[in-house]
Amino acid sequence: MKHPATLFERFFRGECNEAEKQAVTAYFAEHPEAMQPWLTEESWHSFHPEHTLSTSVSDKMLAVIENRTWQKKKVKTLYYKWIAAAVLGAALTGFAWNRYHHQPAMPIAAATPVTHAVTAPDTYVQQANHTRKIMSIRLKDGSEAELAPGSQLKYLSSFAVTGREIFLTGEAVFKVAPDKNQPFTVHAGHLATTALGTVFKITAWNAAKKPIRVQLISGKVRVQPDSMADIKGLTTTYLLPGEDLSFDPVKMTAVVNKTVSTPTKQVIAKPEKEIFTFNNEPLANIFRLMSEKYHLTIQCQEGTLRDMSFTGTFDSSRESLTDFLSTIATLNNLTMKQTNNVIYVTP
Repeated sequence: MKHPATLFERFFRGECNEAEKQAVTAYFAEHPEAMQPWLTEESWHSFHPEHTLSTSVSDKMLAVIENRTWQKKKVKTLYYKWIAAAVLGAALTGFAWNRYHHQPAMPIAAATPVTHAVTAPDTYVQQANHTRKIMSIRLKDGSEAELAPGSQLKYLSSFAVTGREIFLTGEAVFKVAPDKNQPFTVHAGHLATTALGTVFKITAWNAAKKPIRVQLISGKVRVQPDSMADIKGLTTTYLLPGEDLSFDPVKMTAVVNKTVSTPTKQVIAKPEKEIFTFNNEPLANIFRLMSEKYHLTIQCQEGTLRDMSFTGTFDSSRESLTDFLSTIATLNNLTMKQTNNVIYVTP
């Protein structure tokens, strides 16, 4: 393959287009001796690739060209090949640099924001009753807690989501919203009382030294000792309505008592089914209303009901008046005794 001398001249002046550069470079690579007429000092200085080699390298190549006249023929052949490689290297360096810097910019993918699920830390929620009255607390699951003065509840912020567990110090009555998938458990001292849907009362003042009492008002609960109490031989106990369990934390003993209800015969007249809703209503007003509706007498000492109130609902189609009044009495630490159509309420 032959190329016109003008093409070589243009090549060493750096005036060839891309196709011409590739053709001349390929030719010189196969026929390095063809470069001999062009390897003069003038041609070296007139060769301007788009991006030259460093000064130190180009000076060495120029020195070789200036000294070529006194080299032997065999060495001259090697010299031609070396010079050809050098020139081709310079040309290819220019080609590569030009291709790299002039190729269209690759589109940069827009950074896709990585979304991480942020979970709020699970912390304890504390609710304390610093008043002289019973404080009504409605929990996330719909359950209600009647917290006695000086008492405190503690539960996780994820309550009703990951479980239903409460820690009690003091005294409270719990009306548990039914949920078969999430048992409702109250921890007090060495005992854990669990229910699915019921009403029960727990008394745990200074649970490390004083007795813990669990009273079942309605439904069914399971009272389970913790690991320490279990070692002492205590077992899980199921309470029925009217039963209460008393646990001695010092002796590590538990006793179940059954409340004897009086009277054994229901004598209170039943009016038509009605639903009564109370919101922080004084007990004196509730007893007065029930006396009128059910034609009975509720007696209590003057001042006994002072500062006592009740928030809740009485549905006569679901519970008897006796059970309703017993619940109110238990919530307020009162004792109720019935004789015929007279109910006696004492502290």
